[in-house]
Amino acid sequence: MREINTFLDGPIAQKLAEICAQTKTAATWQVQDFLNEAGQKTSKIFILTEAENNKKTVLGFCAVRFVFESAEITNFAVSPSYQRKYLGTELFAHTINFLKECGIKDITLEVASSNIAAQAFYKKFNFTCVSVRKKFYNMYEDALIFKLCL
Repeated sequence: MREINTFLDGPIAQKLAEICAQTKTAATWQVQDFLNEAGQKTSKIFILTEAENNKKTVLGFCAVRFVFESAEITNFAVSPSYQRKYLGTELFAHTINFLKECGIKDITLEVASSNIAAQAFYKKFNFTCVSVRKKFYNMYEDALIFKLCL
């Protein structure tokens, strides 16, 4: 059975850091980064898990910060072995619905210009590219800023 929750402790933070390291496209957050982010009042980390035979497997996460009527998705990843199974879609839709219920009017995120798959994914949710941060990643790759108005 799959569920999405926001409970975060050290072992779960470790699993999320491992997913970041495995995907190569998520921001490379470490355990402490997840714990710090989860401790902020204006942040949520939605964690997708699956329970089977009393064992819980962490499948992915979506981290978001919000202030007043705006939100920013700060990190998002699904474990490589669970990608292409619509789990990212489920998690991302859950996050957007949560933000809508909180009265958020717009959501932004950034994505590497070379990450065509992620751009296509975000466009399926009606995000559009609104600006470019030149040479943002390691002084050579552009970051595209995507926005969704709710």
